Amino acid sequence: MKRPLIIALAIATLVKLVLATVTIGTNDVATWRAFADNAMLCGRCAYQFAGPYGDPFNHPPFIIHFLKLIGSSSTAWFPFWIRLPAILADIGTVLLVTRLIPGISTRLIVLLALNPVSILVSGFHGNTDPVMIFFVVLAVYLLKTDRLSWTAAAFGMAINIKVVPLLLVPAILAYIWSRRSARGVILFVSIAAVVVLALSVPYILSNPLAILKATLGYRGLSGRWGISLILVGFPISQAVAYRVLQLLVIALTLALAAYLNRREFDLFYQIGLIFFLFFLLTPAHALQYLAWPVPFILALGFWWSLAYYTSAGLYLFLTYNYWSQGQWYFADSHLDPPWTVASYMAGFVCWAVCAFICLRYKHVLTKASEPQKRT
Repeated sequence: MKRPLIIALAIATLVKLVLATVTIGTNDVATWRAFADNAMLCGRCAYQFAGPYGDPFNHPPFIIHFLKLIGSSSTAWFPFWIRLPAILADIGTVLLVTRLIPGISTRLIVLLALNPVSILVSGFHGNTDPVMIFFVVLAVYLLKTDRLSWTAAAFGMAINIKVVPLLLVPAILAYIWSRRSARGVILFVSIAAVVVLALSVPYILSNPLAILKATLGYRGLSGRWGISLILVGFPISQAVAYRVLQLLVIALTLALAAYLNRREFDLFYQIGLIFFLFFLLTPAHALQYLAWPVPFILALGFWWSLAYYTSAGLYLFLTYNYWSQGQWYFADSHLDPPWTVASYMAGFVCWAVCAFICLRYKHVLTKASEPQKRT
């Protein structure tokens, strides 16, 4: 490992650890504390009782095991323990990217290590998204090194953290199908399903339908980002708009899976495009989602990565600063209004950058297809 990367990782990790030690983070941490208390009470109770802000427990059953593990910690140290896995996951993600992209430039990998999105989400926010992304990157690495069984296990673990990777299933299955066979697809699905189910026991057995509804039926916050925010000013039913945009995301994800794998595009590239397309169209939004494409934007190079990290980092910083009233100790997203003019504009700029990134992906797609058109 090169010295600049070691130094960058050390600096970023130290900043995250300090934030996790001296702050509570966002109200998500308080919600996690309540979920942990419910999990300690009877495990499946996590799905039966809402959090302090009325938030339902919408995480996979495996997370209950984790909450019971850290739930016995003191209230003072709980915010640290809930954020430590994300901090460690960021280190793993950076190291995996150096293996996935062997010729990656020093400045690009250092940019990944120091990016403000990871520092703010992993060190301050307090959620599991960076851990999920680590397992997704691990699955991509294992797949590209021809270890399909371990790929499925890693992907199953990603789903055990959050159900978001289900969005990537069409692309991954199409990738395996185009390079292996139907047998490879069956093996992948079987092992991933076993990992998810085995680590969901015993809670998945208590009320599987209710758990599926809680995890797959979660709608997120609408009207705070991108198209859904723009549509607030129009006489359009938010429920209808939500459903239309949701179906559009699903349809485009399926279409991209077929199109990109027919042309044998790199899976690392595909996942980045899917995440940014999701950001462009999604009616649901939460700040920690901005951590999803952090490693995958590197496929477009230094300047596009810098544009995303800068715009998303500024949006996060201004929003957390407002939520915490400049104190950076506890950030409450339930303030009314939930943003300032500055954070609102920063969010719109970030969404616009995501739109331009999608156009950049389209340009790369078109350029890559040109030789095929001429032949």
